[in-house]
Amino acid sequence: MASRTTLFCLFMLAAAALAAQPPRIVGYLPYQRFYLLEDIPLEKLTHLCIAFANPDEQGYLSAGGSDLRAVARRAHQDSVKVLISLAGGAMKPEWQEAWKRLLSPGNRRAFIEKILLFVELNELDGVDVDLEWKQVNHNYSGFVLELHEALRARGKLLTAALPGTTRYKHLSDAALRAFDFINLMAYDLTGPWTADRPGPHSPYAMAFSSLTYWKNQGMPAEKLVLGIPLYGWDFSEPGRVSPVPYGVIVATNPAYAHVDQVGKIYYNGIVTATAKAELAREQAGGVMLWELGKDAYDGHSLLATVHSALYGPAPAVPEEALADTGIPPSPSILSPAIAGLPFPDALPELPSDGFQPELKMSELGTEVFSLEVEILPNPFQDSLKITNNENRALQLVLTDIKGRPLYEVTLRPNSSISWETGSFPSGQYILSAMRGEKQASRRLRKL
Repeated sequence: MASRTTLFCLFMLAAAALAAQPPRIVGYLPYQRFYLLEDIPLEKLTHLCIAFANPDEQGYLSAGGSDLRAVARRAHQDSVKVLISLAGGAMKPEWQEAWKRLLSPGNRRAFIEKILLFVELNELDGVDVDLEWKQVNHNYSGFVLELHEALRARGKLLTAALPGTTRYKHLSDAALRAFDFINLMAYDLTGPWTADRPGPHSPYAMAFSSLTYWKNQGMPAEKLVLGIPLYGWDFSEPGRVSPVPYGVIVATNPAYAHVDQVGKIYYNGIVTATAKAELAREQAGGVMLWELGKDAYDGHSLLATVHSALYGPAPAVPEEALADTGIPPSPSILSPAIAGLPFPDALPELPSDGFQPELKMSELGTEVFSLEVEILPNPFQDSLKITNNENRALQLVLTDIKGRPLYEVTLRPNSSISWETGSFPSGQYILSAMRGEKQASRRLRKL
């Protein structure tokens, strides 16, 4: 009985901590993409991590000569804390050698002084450590602990980017506790390193397992920030896997914002990003986005989606979500698997596995418009009839709540189509109708 009481108390304390800490929205932005700052709604962030700064032989940091102070001042106007992210997953050989040498006990103190100088000169709020894999050596934890003490004395933050379900063997418990929060890279389950195994690289299940893994490592839920990718991996070409920005995928066709796969391109769309953000709201301390330069800067923005899920009302799907993307379809900016993708009359039947809880779709865009489309009945059972009363053809996509397409078709003006739905499990579905650049989405319910 005593142990059950203890567990209950711990659960209540964790829930209280989550409720007291407003959800974080952490966005990484490489300094090479500062030209996009006017397009990024910084006010939807709580933390901006500038990627990346690396040391020279003497330990002086550089971020490509960019004006970080101007960016920090701009972000501070929206009460966004700005951190410099150190290292990164793809470093030049000379940077790798410099890090190896500077982390050693004999060089560490002088190096940390240079990091502090960099932070102060650029008016930053802290440091994010993104040393990865073989760069996390036996000197890593000592460096983290000394850096933590130095930053804390100045009221600055220390965070880290860590893999979703792997703990580096040289990351000690003390170093782990020193981070104010950790950004979980819950993506890249597949990629160029698994070119022969195409598939989702950041599924919902990976988000759940990442949070569970780090809680089991002793990290409090409020210190876990769940990473969501703003890019996909394209497996269309045998033996070659290429990254594709989410914004590029959506610019090709707005319908792709509501699914996670087009051809052999795998990514996270609005439905999955919403589900992950709601998971983070309930079981973690927020969401991290890598990286803001690959988002869609319109009604399909995943940053806006995450912000709505974390700070909006309780999860609910409004009857109609409207959007004006403002981006015309762009032919041939993706692989042949996407460019000019035909809309078949039907796709395979929905598997009979479970559904996510009802999700929220925020209103998309600012220009409200309507499409003359009849959907009968709603709620539905064995069939759906969709009538296009427009004088132009419409593209229709029916997805389940996980974003998986069930039916896709181009419906001619003033015509109808009926879809058999008797085999569909009961639950929530979404019908999207596209006409040129514009889109309307409506929630449907199967009894």
